[in-house]
Amino acid sequence: MTEDYTPGELGPYLNAALICEKILREQDGVVSAIRIIDRLTHSVPGPDTMQPFAYRLCLLLAFKSGQALGNYTISIQPIKPGTAEKMPAAVYPVNFEQPDDRGIGICADMQIEFDVPGLWWFDIYLTGQGEARRVTRIPFRVIYLPQPIQKSV
Repeated sequence: MTEDYTPGELGPYLNAALICEKILREQDGVVSAIRIIDRLTHSVPGPDTMQPFAYRLCLLLAFKSGQALGNYTISIQPIKPGTAEKMPAAVYPVNFEQPDDRGIGICADMQIEFDVPGLWWFDIYLTGQGEARRVTRIPFRVIYLPQPIQKSV
């Protein structure tokens, strides 16, 4: 009785969405997220204003197909704090081949340049089969703690 449901209610379904420092994918296909994080403290000797810095993080996304089969695109859209400014999105084409409990996993290894402290968002979009929708948002807080510069005597 699928006629009473919208396409998004039939799948694909989000199973996991998180940020971590490392993702391990074993030979048997099992995935492990190492050091799940939702904040980063950047503490360096320097001025009161944070200078841009690059940081490597991993996003683990897992979807189950439900009754939705076929080609889709998953996009990861970083958004800067306090603005609607969107950074370039990472895009992953996927294909859901099996019904119900089968799915896909994305291990996105990303190098992000953080140029302002605050709450960054990573919006996750799913596009396909005539539909586009945001399936979740992942928060990530960047905290800047400037340290006094030590002067030699």
